[in-house]
Amino acid sequence: MNTDKIKKYKALVTGATGFLGMHICQQLQEQGWQVYALCRSLDKAKDLPVGIHIVIGDVLSTDDFIAEIPDNLDVIIHSAASTNTWRKNNAMQSMTNLQGTQNLLNLAKNLHVARFIHISSVVVFGIHAELKNITETMPKSGIDSFINYVKSKTLSENMVLEDLSLDTVVINPTHIIGPGDKHNWARLIKMIAEQKLPSIPNGAGSFVDVRDVASGIIAAYHHGENGENYLLGGTDMNFTKFIHAVANKLEVKVTKVQLPNFLLKALAHCKHIVSIITNKEPDITPESVAIISDLYACDSAKARNQLAYKTRDFSTTIDDTLQYLKSEKIID
Repeated sequence: MNTDKIKKYKALVTGATGFLGMHICQQLQEQGWQVYALCRSLDKAKDLPVGIHIVIGDVLSTDDFIAEIPDNLDVIIHSAASTNTWRKNNAMQSMTNLQGTQNLLNLAKNLHVARFIHISSVVVFGIHAELKNITETMPKSGIDSFINYVKSKTLSENMVLEDLSLDTVVINPTHIIGPGDKHNWARLIKMIAEQKLPSIPNGAGSFVDVRDVASGIIAAYHHGENGENYLLGGTDMNFTKFIHAVANKLEVKVTKVQLPNFLLKALAHCKHIVSIITNKEPDITPESVAIISDLYACDSAKARNQLAYKTRDFSTTIDDTLQYLKSEKIID
């Protein structure tokens, strides 16, 4: 795509108040973009940078906000998704991830948007019992997963790539960490800080700074190829190494317990049965146990070559993350 033309780029970002979405909005604004941030409420939008156009609405009801979107958008960055792992919420998750994505594709066509960037996930390549090095050429075995999050993300990604009437790019991030996270990996870090982590997960993955992912997504607008996937990974390591790295920074001790997967699965199954009776979401589910037991490394060579994708040092990311969590009084 031609990046030499001087213009005021315009973007609609869904999931704008999420961990990744907020960083996308911030970086776009810093680069001079006019940003339209789709938010479900003004309260959720309060932490977005001043000057961003707040659009109140939901991906399931695009007709309610289409009048607020200009018809000359350069890109829709579709970051909104449900990451639920409790099967009681599967129906709504499927609506959000599938119908929501279809609605945004329709919106892009109606508004003649130049490019559609879909934020997917590494999970579309499946959950692995043995260590696998993930590349974009691997089969998307997530389509056969019992985990609704994995299956719905795979289906929604396929929906985007199969729509040949649009210029589309799909981004597959790995484990996103960094400043601004209050709910995702922040919960694990909080347990480490308080020395309340009951067991070290058995999985391995690729940990990447949210700021690098946001930068890679914006680069995909300028340099990504139509109809292509780009894996955005970072530092490959198992959970034992990750947890000890955080504990060393915090100068706290960490548990040596690492329960085998069959015990974790049995515990999760029992908690699922209890949740059916109590109607309260359990702290672990069979789905979440499977995800944290996934064993993979990530090859981001395609993104590095085509998008000039770069990642910062893992230690810097952890330092900045811990500083943020302390400033928010999430950890001491």
